[in-house]
Amino acid sequence: MQKLVVFRGDAVEKEIRLVGTTVRIGRDERNELVLEDPSKGVSRFHAELRPEAGKYFVVDLKSRNGVWINEQRIQGKAVLALGVPVILGPYELVLEDDVSTTGFDGAAPTFNQHTVLNAGSVNQKERSSPRAASPQSVRSPGPATKRRAFVWAGGAASVLIVCGVLSGVAWHIYRQTHTVVATAAPPPPPPPEPSPPPQPSAEDPTRKAVDQHLADAREQMAAGDYAGAMRDHLQPALDLDPGNTDALELKQRAEAAISEASAAPKPTRSGASPLPPVVAETETPGIPRRANEPYADYTVRVKRIELDLAEGKISLDKKDYVAAISRFRSVEREQPRYQGVDLLITEARNKQQKAFDEAMDSGLQSEQAQRWKVARQSYQTASRIDPTSTTAREKADTIRNRTLTDAKKLDTQASLARKTQETETAVRYYRQILELLLPGDELFDNASKELEALKR
Repeated sequence: MQKLVVFRGDAVEKEIRLVGTTVRIGRDERNELVLEDPSKGVSRFHAELRPEAGKYFVVDLKSRNGVWINEQRIQGKAVLALGVPVILGPYELVLEDDVSTTGFDGAAPTFNQHTVLNAGSVNQKERSSPRAASPQSVRSPGPATKRRAFVWAGGAASVLIVCGVLSGVAWHIYRQTHTVVATAAPPPPPPPEPSPPPQPSAEDPTRKAVDQHLADAREQMAAGDYAGAMRDHLQPALDLDPGNTDALELKQRAEAAISEASAAPKPTRSGASPLPPVVAETETPGIPRRANEPYADYTVRVKRIELDLAEGKISLDKKDYVAAISRFRSVEREQPRYQGVDLLITEARNKQQKAFDEAMDSGLQSEQAQRWKVARQSYQTASRIDPTSTTAREKADTIRNRTLTDAKKLDTQASLARKTQETETAVRYYRQILELLLPGDELFDNASKELEALKR
């Protein structure tokens, strides 16, 4: 089993085990995987994961900022490989194998402590003092006794002299030894060098480059170099991230400043420049200026509202109801009921519901007539019209699984017919496979190749 790990920066936000069903991703609460993003880098219905042929594919649901893999924005859908990050706004989605692990059940080893006992001192028995001689036993020493006393006294004096000489020699040797050791002792080791500070975690290189371009562009615009900011930083930032709202707003401000500068009168021959004309700060009807809102910011907001309204109407004419409703809701948030945008939202929803019902009815009729391929296409159309519908997506997946099972049986029969050189029978089986499946299915491409080979 595989799982989807959601990162934001270096932190793991969520983990989802994939069980072979489609997973929708976006800011809206109706998604299976909800990614909260106040900066709106993630669309309400941004993308979805679809299991196909034993693999998972990531599909871009026409999101504003797109789905990025290996610094490339995918077109339509792309296979989701193990360990390869998929970028959705500030999030990274990584497909991993879900390997369950258990901890050790054994208890931690214990260590025996031994107590060291100090041995007590042993009491020695006191010796009894020699008995004192009685007065009767005291005698005067004789001549022999006096000679022995002189001999013992001389020997004791000799011993004391020798001990004194040996002590002096020992002290002299001790002084020399300690002097040499102190002189030859190596200097103390230098203090250890401080460990280098931890390196910051790696950031998204694309996002980092865009942020640097925006910071440089603001500095140039503050210095009055609007053309340089457009050329050197804003356009490269939009090439890296076409949907970056900050870059778009700065670009509009720079274009407006360049237009005003080009419309200003040139200095006269005498070198004196005329006074700049006074620009009337007019308001667009229906879009009042907010309190303390600079006029430049107001004009940018007006252009953004008018652009969203125009793009929404174009999407509605093209029957791209999801994009149309998204644009109209953006206008409604900026300026409620501007030019009847609330009515346009209602109209887009009604047309979306009608188209969805027609596609679902077509799928049901085709399914009853056992026209599986047409039924599956109708359900897929309904799912594109309303990505929030789980019914259409589940019906399309059910038919796909059923037709894939039948196609596998036909593929086995076709292979057997080829081995027995029954070419016409094999051709018939391969054609039936093409009638059951859609391009991109597991056996569709293989049946097409085998059919072309048999026709030669």
